[in-house]
Amino acid sequence: MTRYDVLNEATIAATPAEIVSAFLAEAAGRSQWWQPFLLMRQRGDKPLPEIGAAVDITVTGEGRLGQRWGTIRFSGRVTAFDPDRRLVLEYFSGDFRGTEEWTLDPVDAGHTRVTTRWRTDPQGAVRLAARFADVPGGYSKVMQEGFRGIERFTARRRAGSQA
Repeated sequence: MTRYDVLNEATIAATPAEIVSAFLAEAAGRSQWWQPFLLMRQRGDKPLPEIGAAVDITVTGEGRLGQRWGTIRFSGRVTAFDPDRRLVLEYFSGDFRGTEEWTLDPVDAGHTRVTTRWRTDPQGAVRLAARFADVPGGYSKVMQEGFRGIERFTARRRAGSQA
């Protein structure tokens, strides 16, 4: 059985509230800062970050969402949310099952340390393919792109609100 437990961290030039806002905008389809590496879409009527709210996620480590080979799909639901501090998603359907936890720790007035912990098991055909791929490395690449995307997105929002 292949099991992953992967940590990713970054210090982002954004407040915890800005990071949460960016994440929620992306999941609701109001932004595209994580594309083409990751696409999130809210599932159902319950909005994130309410407990039980669900999101469908499509990931391609190569950054080409239209590419069929190497595209991973899974769905998660919010199991814990502490505003501006912590978000936990449980992956319940698709190519991975497990959890992902986002933790936000303010460093100073304009910077936040973001930590993600991804604890998952591959499912179906992905379980076999995972034997031949660097799944933790691919996950980390997508997360680092996401961290950079959040920083760019929040910087543009701040610049736009000052204009």
